[in-house]
Amino acid sequence: MDGHILHAVVRLPLDDVDLLLRLDRDLDGQVSAAEIDRSTALIRSYLAKHMRVVANGAPVAESLERVATWRDALEAQYVEGDVSYQTVRAVGRLSIHTDFLTELYPSHKTLGHISAAGHEEPFTFDSTATYERRFAPDRAVTVATIAGGVVILGLLVLARRRAAAAAAGILLVAAAARADVIMSASGLNATLKAMENLKRQTAADANPQRDEALFQLGAEADGLATVMNREVESHGMQERELLDLALGRTKELGVGVAYNRDKKKFFYDGAAFADYLKEAPRGSHAAAAEFKLLSYRFYQSSSTDIPALTAAAGDKKRFLARYPGFEANAELRLYLAVDYRDLHRRYLEARDHANAARYRQLARAECLHI
Repeated sequence: MDGHILHAVVRLPLDDVDLLLRLDRDLDGQVSAAEIDRSTALIRSYLAKHMRVVANGAPVAESLERVATWRDALEAQYVEGDVSYQTVRAVGRLSIHTDFLTELYPSHKTLGHISAAGHEEPFTFDSTATYERRFAPDRAVTVATIAGGVVILGLLVLARRRAAAAAAGILLVAAAARADVIMSASGLNATLKAMENLKRQTAADANPQRDEALFQLGAEADGLATVMNREVESHGMQERELLDLALGRTKELGVGVAYNRDKKKFFYDGAAFADYLKEAPRGSHAAAAEFKLLSYRFYQSSSTDIPALTAAAGDKKRFLARYPGFEANAELRLYLAVDYRDLHRRYLEARDHANAARYRQLARAECLHI
């Protein structure tokens, strides 16, 4: 170490980095030391993109000396990188800017501690905040030797919560906000990895567990769409980056989750459930898979098309006949009652009073059955 080298230690939450860079290539839910080693180039590129150091008015290139995992006192895991920046001459002016994890959280703040000339200075970085400092000539060597001892801890401060005045307050706000979090980076990361793993299993025709993998893939996709809808219902588009990432990654996987603008909801297209029914029409999940397909059609259908409503009602009646003991039949009967109600209204509009009366009676019967 000499007077022209700045040193930084960067720590970022492992779940967030894994979601962005896909470190867990074997999809076992753990990021091993070997996977960290294989991802060194990706991590180096990410750190270089999101941490920029300027010394004496000139950008300084980074060198990643070491990358590993690190745990805090609560056993939370981080990616830790040791980065050095070599300057041409002793540092007189120093500027540091970071915008880590803003792909996931636009308002993300990074807590930094800058050691310089024998004292430590805290600084909170975000996309608009840049650390800047001038050093006296006789202190420049000392600062250059240790001032870049920047420890950056990627700590999410949820901007939608009340701002805290002190570090302890920030930690309390972040901890208290967990109960209100619906869609999280760690949860999305786990779901995407599960879907990728299941896609691999469904791609193997000789796999005896292919049918089960198809159904579980559909269940994961359906669950993701549900979480996305709950997130939007509770917080609007506050987590737009996570939502966009979910849509982009599922598209890459060939899993059809999309936003229906007319219904203002995210829906899964049900392809894995349909494939399951083709391959295992009498399988243990046949009723659940068909129920999901019927529910998707119900929520996305038009209430103005008499032939479509009639066909949909027929499908529901046949399901109830085949699976009289299915656990969600009360919900399906509610869908059927709504179909009958809509048919009653359409026939009234068409002045077909006989059919209007018939479907009014059928709707009433289903409501009484429920």
